[in-house]
Amino acid sequence: MESGSEPADRPATLARVTTLAEATASELAGPRPPVRLRAVDALGIPLAAAAAALLVMLGWDAIAIVPIAAVAAAAPVLARIDMTERRLPNTITLPLLVVGTIACLVRLLGGDFALFVAIGCGAILLLMAVMGGMGMGDVKLGTALALASATLGWAVPLAGLAASVIVGGIAGLVALTVGRRTVAFGPWLLVGHALAVAGAALQVG
Repeated sequence: MESGSEPADRPATLARVTTLAEATASELAGPRPPVRLRAVDALGIPLAAAAAALLVMLGWDAIAIVPIAAVAAAAPVLARIDMTERRLPNTITLPLLVVGTIACLVRLLGGDFALFVAIGCGAILLLMAVMGGMGMGDVKLGTALALASATLGWAVPLAGLAASVIVGGIAGLVALTVGRRTVAFGPWLLVGHALAVAGAALQVG
């Protein structure tokens, strides 16, 4: 049975990879709808301030505070756009990726190898996308969140990914019960990593 199913599965997987690659290339190269801010997006300002204040109070350094506050500032607009338009704009996710990468590289220079755990989380998300569980926007956002949370320790991005899958799965089941076939995963990535970051920060504090 297994040997007979592999040839049938392989073309489907390759087709999915090709589709993802083409969609990503088109998204990066072609014009995209502009990000129009709404009043609710301003909630990112107090969220970022609260996250930064909490981390400062608990003794965390700027290497952790900057990427986590940046994610908090972008969270409302990302959640809103994903829920209403089913997309996560590169104009927001790519800067978060850059900020998180820089922070993790600084940690790496100090002997902290959490960067590689964050990269592993990104690879898991990419595999899930190839299997058809999410889009590349989710992969980029999830990797950015893993990088930001990795500044608090190697276990935090793993906990964030696990929490995201759990809360996202629950949301998916609820959506099915009310007749909806899909659910935006971006907001649950944000919720899952927020829970992991809060838990890690408070534990150390």
